[in-house]
Amino acid sequence: MNYNIVVIISVVICAIISMLISYYGVLLLLDENSGLFKMAQLIVAIVSMTTFYAPIKHLLLKYMDVDESEGESEK
Repeated sequence: MNYNIVVIISVVICAIISMLISYYGVLLLLDENSGLFKMAQLIVAIVSMTTFYAPIKHLLLKYMDVDESEGESEK
């Protein structure tokens, strides 16, 4: 499998996880009609995307036996 496809898959997985965490996590703290709801949701989504992206990408690369240098050599 190609390195770029693994990166795209990991971004999609992280986006889904971040969307769920940000919505339900902020919903526990704020009301959905609150003015700060969307801003807090955005901040939590950004933090969770940056937190979960690298481990998920590493696990996918390890599971699919893709060499990281394979993506760099195609440039």
